[in-house]
Amino acid sequence: MRARSFAALAALALVAPRPAHAAPDDEKPPPPELSLSVQERGPRQPWQLTVRNDGKEAAMLFADPRLLSFEVKVPGKKQSARCRLPDGLVPKQPDRRTRVVLGPGEGVTHSFDPRLYCFAAGGQWQLVPGAIVEPRFGWDERTRTVWKQGKRSTVALPSPPPFVATGLAQDPDDLGIGDGIKGLRAEPFALRSEYARWSATRLEEDRKLPPGPLSLELTQGSDAAAELSASLSLVVRNRSKRTQQLYFRRELVTFEIMGPDGLSTCNSEPDLRAPDRQAFITLAPGRSLSILSRLVELCPRGAFARPGLYLVHARFDSTESGEEFGMDAYVGRVFSPEPAAIRIRTGELPFLKRRAMRPLGPPPAPPAAQ
Repeated sequence: MRARSFAALAALALVAPRPAHAAPDDEKPPPPELSLSVQERGPRQPWQLTVRNDGKEAAMLFADPRLLSFEVKVPGKKQSARCRLPDGLVPKQPDRRTRVVLGPGEGVTHSFDPRLYCFAAGGQWQLVPGAIVEPRFGWDERTRTVWKQGKRSTVALPSPPPFVATGLAQDPDDLGIGDGIKGLRAEPFALRSEYARWSATRLEEDRKLPPGPLSLELTQGSDAAAELSASLSLVVRNRSKRTQQLYFRRELVTFEIMGPDGLSTCNSEPDLRAPDRQAFITLAPGRSLSILSRLVELCPRGAFARPGLYLVHARFDSTESGEEFGMDAYVGRVFSPEPAAIRIRTGELPFLKRRAMRPLGPPPAPPAAQ
C-alpha cells in the first residue's frame, strides 16, 4: 500500500491541474469500490480488521480505527445493541493523520480487542456465545423508515459529508467532502461457545481456580474518564474447609497490565516494617475480603496514559506467617485466572499511534494454468 503523508498529497495537488469550477455530477468519478472484513480469532487472540480496494482505480481512505463499530444481535434480546467508542473518542470529521491512498488491490489491516468497543466492566453481555456481530466502519448513513403493504423497511437517503473514502480523482486536500462512501459494512458472523469466558461476571467453580486454600478474583473493572479515576475490585476468598489467617495489604498485590502499548507491571513498594498482630485477618471457610483500589495509588504515573482498553491480571504474594504471634497464617502466591477490563476514555497520550493501520499490498496473483 502507498500510505502517502500529508506533504506528499499536498505536492500531488500542486502538480495536478485544478479545474476552474466544480465538475458536473455526470463527470465526477464514481465512489471507490472498497470492502470491509473482520475476522474473529477466538477470545484469546485479537480480532483482525481489513479494508481493501477492490476497484480498478486508486482510492483515498481515512484508516481511523475509531470509526469501527458493531451491530450485535444478542440471544434473547429483541433489540440489537450498538458497540462503539464513547462519543468523546469518535471523530466527527476525518483526521488527516489517518489518510492513506490505496491502489487497486491494496488495503490496510488492524488488530484490536473488540471489548474496547463492546465494553462491560463487570462482565460481557453483548459479545456472548450465539451473538450475531455485524461490523461497520465509517460514519452512519442517513436513513428513513417506510411502510409498504404493511411491512416496515429502511431506505438510504443521500448523505452529506464526511465520507470515509473518496475516489483519488478528488482534490487530495479534500477531507472527505466530495462524493464518496459514508461507511462500510462487513459480513456478519456468530460467536462460538468459547466466548462464554468473556460473559462470566464471576469465575467458574474450583476446577478453574489455582490449587491452594485461597483464591484471588478480579470482579469489577471500570469505565474511567481518565487515568486518575481508574479503579479495580479485588476479592481474596477462602476456598478451603478450614479457617485461614492472612496478612493482606494492597501493596502486596502486583498488577500485570496488557494495554495499547504492550505489557507493563505495577509493583508498588510495600512498607517493610514488621506487621503487628492486629494486621492479620481471619477468613472462615467460604468467606472473603473485598478491596476496591484506585490504580493511580498503586501504579506509576502514565501506566494508563493512552485511551483504550487495558486487561489487568493480579498476583498476591503473602510472606508473613505470624509465627512470632503463635499463628500459622497463609504463606504463598495466588494468581487471578481471568483479567479485569478497564477502559480509559481520555489521556495524556493520543488514542492514535503514529501508524493507525498496517498497509497491505495486492493479493498474490493466482498461478497460471498449466
